[in-house]
Amino acid sequence: MFFFKSKKQKVKKSASPKKKAVLFEDLDEKQKILLMIRKMRKRISPDVLNRAEQLAFSQIGVEAPIPPENEASRLFKLAMANDGERRAEILALVERRVNKRLH
Repeated sequence: MFFFKSKKQKVKKSASPKKKAVLFEDLDEKQKILLMIRKMRKRISPDVLNRAEQLAFSQIGVEAPIPPENEASRLFKLAMANDGERRAEILALVERRVNKRLH
């Protein structure tokens, strides 16, 4: 039948360039420790990591840094401020930005 593809027609994926492998033995002690920390952080859930970070800041008595607000959240707050006074203006701005990215 014409709508069944044969198994031989598979599309090969292009190979992405590989980074040069850095031998663990070639690194100095500081770089080895940093590499191990990076590997451990990849294995930890982001939620657990954030909670541990917040707890660590509270233990040393330093206020945790406030994460930067994303643009969508900021625009939504602007649009809804003062009972939606600038809502039409903000929505027009968002629409222009979305259309600009699509073309």
